[in-house]
Amino acid sequence: MANIFLGRLPVLLEIFGNGFFVLVYTLFRSKKAPAFLEHLAVNSILEWATWLVPLVLAFSLLSHFIKSDSIEDFFRRYIFSLIIFVPVVITAGDIEFTYWLSAVHLFSTVISISEKKKAQSVVDEIGSSFLFRLKLDPAQVVILSFGGVILTGALLLVLPISAATGKTIPFIDALFMSTSATCVTGLGTVSLTNDFSVFGQLVIMTLFQIGGLGIMTLSSSMAIIMGKNLAMKEQVIMQDVLDTSSSQELLNLIIDIIRFTFLIEFIGAILLTIGFYQEGLEIGQSLYFGFYHAISAFCNAGFALFDNSLEEFKFIPIIHFTIAVLITFGGLGFAVIQDIKETVMIRKRGWQDLSVHTKIVLTTNFSLVVIGTMYLFFGEFLHSFAEMSMWEKFQVSFFQSVTTRTAGFNSVNLNTLHPHCIYMMILLMFIGASPGSTGGGVKTTTFAILLQSVKATLQGKRHVQFFERTIPAQTVVKSIAIFIVSLIIVSLCILLMMRVEPDKNFLALFFEVVSAFGTVGLSLGITPFLTAVGKFALVVLMFIGRVGPLTLVLAVGSKVILPNRVDYPDGKVLIG
Repeated sequence: MANIFLGRLPVLLEIFGNGFFVLVYTLFRSKKAPAFLEHLAVNSILEWATWLVPLVLAFSLLSHFIKSDSIEDFFRRYIFSLIIFVPVVITAGDIEFTYWLSAVHLFSTVISISEKKKAQSVVDEIGSSFLFRLKLDPAQVVILSFGGVILTGALLLVLPISAATGKTIPFIDALFMSTSATCVTGLGTVSLTNDFSVFGQLVIMTLFQIGGLGIMTLSSSMAIIMGKNLAMKEQVIMQDVLDTSSSQELLNLIIDIIRFTFLIEFIGAILLTIGFYQEGLEIGQSLYFGFYHAISAFCNAGFALFDNSLEEFKFIPIIHFTIAVLITFGGLGFAVIQDIKETVMIRKRGWQDLSVHTKIVLTTNFSLVVIGTMYLFFGEFLHSFAEMSMWEKFQVSFFQSVTTRTAGFNSVNLNTLHPHCIYMMILLMFIGASPGSTGGGVKTTTFAILLQSVKATLQGKRHVQFFERTIPAQTVVKSIAIFIVSLIIVSLCILLMMRVEPDKNFLALFFEVVSAFGTVGLSLGITPFLTAVGKFALVVLMFIGRVGPLTLVLAVGSKVILPNRVDYPDGKVLIG
């Protein structure tokens, strides 16, 4: 019994330390504390408790470290406690911040005890037992993962440490910004530069890095890095999410995702740092801005540390062309990058050996960029671009065409554009990026298959074909379903926004809704002035836009449909 008690002493101390602090703080904030607390110096107790929490965590981690078989085993088991411990120490003395971290750690500790598994850490309990052992399908796991990260981000952003000096972030705005970052949208109800501290900006950057890679991809990547083998069910879910057919292919794809992401972001950050430094920024600020905007661009997040986005740098090629390339790589999808690497760089083969998926993605992306560039170039030639040179007009048109699809940066004031150009941008935002990428929208392949199916119908063909390959009928039906469901969701949200925001311009509401659904982040400037209901509606829409189309594919694809035992006679219906 004594050995069992000593073995569980660190966990019991964690529960006591965190539980005591959370209880006292909750009673104090609720203003319904028992009478005996009124005679005590509650503030002194809380200040004392803020030092108790890191001391208890330090003792617990030290005990776990001594009992662990190796350093690798320690990190794998107790990484979550370390993640909690580090910011608690850094912000020692911040009562509210310590409260939220203590509450999260207390919750995770209680879960780990209730599961009664000695060999797994809090991370394993939450990741494997809490999600995977609930017998959730991949779609539900994705939704819960994104929802959990959004809520955690909102709780962090509402803390005083996340706000700039003299500023406070209301919870609805913290929830909006957390959703926008996690869903890599870029819309904002408050200023990223003026209303958030450096800590708040870094929280948002972490959220859109997580959202860009995907929760499942990131968690599996960390597990592999720390030497943890994925359980069979985790492998099955990841194979569904990343559309791979074998465990080895899944492992190779995850490793390549990590390598490609950080390599591309690092190269982009160096180039942007040079560009910002040449524009007169200090070297430290240039580095910060370079890495921040590189990650934001590759993740197609659209968050910029300038109130007017990138309008000040619209004629600086090293900045806007680097951003455009990062957006393009992020929007192609990891499967496409992998296919290009293996086919062109390793096998030294050409276009004909690429997969049909890669060919569709590349041709559709190229076509949409060209169409968008030419439309903006000629549409605004004598209007908002009238004072620019030919080369400057091309630069602005190209950049805005690339970023409109899902990234959300803007190099010109969108309110100066013609309404028909705004509407064209709405169409591009609705289409979005490619499957398996960091972007949103209905996806380029969905749009391409839809167009090709219309063409096949008009030509009287029975099958939809691309590059001498037949697209399965089930894929065509899924594409049509995704497109129709997306139209319905956007239409209903526009109707709702017209009802709750009657004083706003219709085109601006239309633009904002599609930007939220496509996780683009471009805005005509009305988002900060929306009502709480309007902000929450866009929060829900951004969440649907990020996980909706993917969830729909996973939900439909994971169901095994049994054949009907009865074949019904055909029914004739007149259409068209």
